[in-house]
Amino acid sequence: MTNLSGKVALVTGSARGIGKAIAERYASLGADIVINYTRDETAANATVESIKKLGRNAIAIRCDVSKTAEIRNLFETAKQSLGKIDIVVVNAGVELVGIPVADFSEEQFDHMFGINTKGAFFTMQEAAKHVADNGRIIYISSSTSGYPRAGYALHGGSKVAPEYLVRILAQELGKRGITVNSILPTATEGAGVNANIQDKVRIQKFIDEFAPMGRLAVVEDVANVAEFFAGELSSFVSGQHLLLSGGGLT
Repeated sequence: MTNLSGKVALVTGSARGIGKAIAERYASLGADIVINYTRDETAANATVESIKKLGRNAIAIRCDVSKTAEIRNLFETAKQSLGKIDIVVVNAGVELVGIPVADFSEEQFDHMFGINTKGAFFTMQEAAKHVADNGRIIYISSSTSGYPRAGYALHGGSKVAPEYLVRILAQELGKRGITVNSILPTATEGAGVNANIQDKVRIQKFIDEFAPMGRLAVVEDVANVAEFFAGELSSFVSGQHLLLSGGGLT
């Protein structure tokens, strides 16, 4: 089992969904956790309490990752409160799908790229400054970045540039023993547009076309890979993008 005792992990967008699953997994492995949220303080505090029940320390810090000053404050407050940062999971993001290129607005573009691209870039920049030697930076991307689908231009497009930054940071931070990797989940039950699955016909169509294992990913699948990238078994794995698709999209 991965041992994260004595580590501090900061997970953006961790009040719910994939971020919450990763935060709780790291806590179960011994890490103290910084929970980040933008709006839902109640959900963030509930996640903090679930981590404390595991015997670990946790704090919740509000931060809109589209604002660089708030990102800087997130890292500074985290270090002041917990002393250091060993692991950063860049997870905060938004989804907007089903809109053809001819139809999306400038406002929609600015919103998606402000959070998914600018937010990820500057979160990774702060991580590069603050993560301890031999630490970990993990970016939660999307399978749509490498497998274009009609209606996914904004979402997939906003995820491509941070993946490039992952490869650059892996080179720039390698001398400090820091690894930098991406996880590219396919459609994930309990996260994003699939947080509350209503359209069972749409989901079944996706499973029939893209899911050889006959199901969507679940947040625990993503947490499994995040556990690997956070631990010692991946200490020589860096600059990589791991597609999490259950054998689909190969």
